[in-house]
Amino acid sequence: MENNNRIASMSITPTMPRQTPKREFGEVLARSADVAMKTGVAVISQMVPGGPTLSAAISSANSVVSSVPSTNSTITPVPGTGGVVGSPSGPGATGGTTGRGEAWDMLEAQRLMAQEGQKFNVAYLQLQNEMQKESREHNAVSNIMKVRHDSAKAAINNIR
Repeated sequence: MENNNRIASMSITPTMPRQTPKREFGEVLARSADVAMKTGVAVISQMVPGGPTLSAAISSANSVVSSVPSTNSTITPVPGTGGVVGSPSGPGATGGTTGRGEAWDMLEAQRLMAQEGQKFNVAYLQLQNEMQKESREHNAVSNIMKVRHDSAKAAINNIR
């Protein structure tokens, strides 16, 4: 009786150097967000009143996000302040827009983007209100014209 549950002898392949380029997740995410933001700005600027202003505001927020370095940073606590200071590390690393490190720069960029989102929401709400106002005005004029037409028609029928 032969036992077929045995594991065959293993062969070990020597380690090979990496064939694909190593990319950090944050770098890929920042590049994708940049492309998405530019595409969104192009679409939104054509549909929203004041599109060039909105486009310029979003582009300035985009430049803040683009200036954030994509390298890793070390974050160290600052004694007595309860805050932290980041120092970027890696080849070609520079301080961000505030000089306090990548984490702070990303938070600042998120805050700016949230403010732009709020401004967009306010503009969208104003547009909705204007459209509702126009709709109410149109309905009022339409109803008045219908009543005048019906009155004129009734008067003509009474004459006959």
